[in-house]
Amino acid sequence: MLPDGTITTVDATKSDLFFALKGGLNRFGVVTSMVMYTHPQPPQVYGGLQVFGADQVEALINATEIYQSKSEDPKAQVILTINGGTVPGAILLSFYEGPERPSAFDPYNNIPALISTLRTQSYASFSQSTPSQFGGGSRGAFASLSTTGLTKGFMDAVHNESNYYGALSLLHAGLLLSYDIEPFQKYGKYATDSAYPHANSPLPLNLFYSWKLAAEDSYWRGVMQQSVNHLTEVAKAEGIYSEDMYVYPNYALDTYTGAQLYGPTNAARLRAIQARYDPNGVMQLAGGFTF
Repeated sequence: MLPDGTITTVDATKSDLFFALKGGLNRFGVVTSMVMYTHPQPPQVYGGLQVFGADQVEALINATEIYQSKSEDPKAQVILTINGGTVPGAILLSFYEGPERPSAFDPYNNIPALISTLRTQSYASFSQSTPSQFGGGSRGAFASLSTTGLTKGFMDAVHNESNYYGALSLLHAGLLLSYDIEPFQKYGKYATDSAYPHANSPLPLNLFYSWKLAAEDSYWRGVMQQSVNHLTEVAKAEGIYSEDMYVYPNYALDTYTGAQLYGPTNAARLRAIQARYDPNGVMQLAGGFTF
């Protein structure tokens, strides 16, 4: 439903709205239903969570560097979460679109986990094994930056950030300080004309901080931006930063601008589309990012 009350179907024949709705968030109307392309899913997949102590983070970083540089199996994916604060350590989420453990996961062999749910299981079972309510009931925020790749130096810096600010957490009612390293493959080859530009396959680093008290909101949000700024400089020094890698909107602090999320070209196009379909700014009442 468009802001003027018109009900319409948006597809490739309405190229401007179709572009805007793919990552442009809540500035163009209310999406009431979607038709999505799917592909067959095998009845059994391999994967799960592993929880590691702080003493295994270095080994996990080394393994992730190898995985990111050598893995070419499009059915395999991992996400390494490095935690600081009240629960220091790491979590490795592994998924393979098939029933057997793939050789792509070999770099992580022989790293002892405290807890593991890795097994062959249904996709539904795998999805339900992820603790999506972890951190629920606390205050929190996300922040992010994007890189062109991963290096050991960059991941070591991420680990240092979790340790440094984790040590300060008790002074400011902090709970969990989490950094998600996502070594995706070149997914940009599947990109279409979309609000969020991703043809160059940016790798998003997701920061999630949680804390107890509203009085600490400004402190932790400031720390998150400070951490992002520092890691951006590390990424530049490591040669894995590009000015045309923009912040993934789902991970961004709410202070970010359209140019930071979409780049100046796409942000200008989104502003023009917004002005055309919502000249009275109705959707701005919903809050969210501005272009």
